[in-house]
Amino acid sequence: MENRAVQWLLLVLVTVAPARAGELPLSLVFCLDSAMGANRDLVQARQEVQALEGERIFVRARFMPSLDLVADYAADRAALDSQVQDRLSSQLRFNQRLFEFGPDAVQEVTLRDNLRRAVYAYEGEVYQVLAQVWERFHLILLQDRQIAIRRESRRGFEEIFARQQALKTEKLATEDDVLSAELNVLREDQRINVLIREQFDNKMDLQRLIGQSIGVDIQLQGTVETVEQFALDQEEAVQLALGSSVQVALASERLDEQQRVVREQAWTYSPDINLHAGVENNRRRAQVKIDKEASAWGADLSSDLRLDDGAEPLAEGTRWFTRLEARIPLFEGGARIGQEARERARLRQRRVGLEDLRHRIDLQVRQAHLLMEEALRQKEIQERAVVIARRRLQINQKLKERGLVSDIFFEQQRDRFFDEQDQLFANQANYISQQAKLRLLMGFFE
Repeated sequence: MENRAVQWLLLVLVTVAPARAGELPLSLVFCLDSAMGANRDLVQARQEVQALEGERIFVRARFMPSLDLVADYAADRAALDSQVQDRLSSQLRFNQRLFEFGPDAVQEVTLRDNLRRAVYAYEGEVYQVLAQVWERFHLILLQDRQIAIRRESRRGFEEIFARQQALKTEKLATEDDVLSAELNVLREDQRINVLIREQFDNKMDLQRLIGQSIGVDIQLQGTVETVEQFALDQEEAVQLALGSSVQVALASERLDEQQRVVREQAWTYSPDINLHAGVENNRRRAQVKIDKEASAWGADLSSDLRLDDGAEPLAEGTRWFTRLEARIPLFEGGARIGQEARERARLRQRRVGLEDLRHRIDLQVRQAHLLMEEALRQKEIQERAVVIARRRLQINQKLKERGLVSDIFFEQQRDRFFDEQDQLFANQANYISQQAKLRLLMGFFE
């Protein structure tokens, strides 16, 4: 856990927000890097990791020497008419923890757990943000292409509208024909307007995600066709997802932690030892202490130096002292057996949970991959359907000009074309969204 935490801490420390977006087109790499450095959610998550790194220093400070200056003042009076007897003394105190043995200290276990949760929460937040950046980036590119297609279609309907106006001037077309052609142009205008608004929303959302100023017009570099060049099959996607899964990594480390707890159950059969040994004279005192704090034993070295003795007389000579106490548990009503059984059951639970988690991620990735392939196939089918609907509309437009089809039938063909085109655009956006979900599971963004 500590190695992984250090790696992420280094990433936190060296991550610098890239230059702000200017007039140059933004690439996907720039957006991903900018999100890593300037996204506000990630900045907050990094600060949580850094706060726990500060807590690590605080916890490890117990192994550093400490030096204190202690001043003591005492006053007493035997009676109301007697004089106050006061004393003032001071001394230096030095303390150094030499080492610890036995099970891990409680504060170390708590620190590891807090750091583990913060680091993996940060990793999960990174994947979420990068997946959103990837999706918004390609949706904007897709909407660029869709707007271009709509405008091209609008130009075609404008030509038909102009031709109908010319025919009406020559008494070869009715006013209804002209209005119908104008309605086609207006419908495309409506759809273009909706696309522009949706694209503007996506651009603002992308700017927020990458930590840039919202409302500034941006242009993106790239083509949406690259989205269809996804070359990973199911097996490769599963292996990549299992290797980068935050949930699997967190569950694996919790399993390792529980294995440590089970191994340390053997310490419950060891005697509790309390040792005090040292030497003192009239001004100095030095001692070594070994005792148990919570579940771990620690050895401490301490010394005192009296600076001002006040009115107290000093003891003469040097005194050595030693006290050793050992408590050996013989029978505790099966408490240790029950505690060990509980920890082993938790170990089995975590092991089974990790295996189940791997299977669930395997299933989720395969399902996401199939949904992405289905969305791609639906998009390809719908592209062909739009080509057919457009061609049928063109054919019926000519037949209607010759009076060979009814107005109702022509309106049906026109509505079908618009519906097929709307469905195609929805399928294109759905394919990008499905691939973004799969990439989120894999933690893979390019």
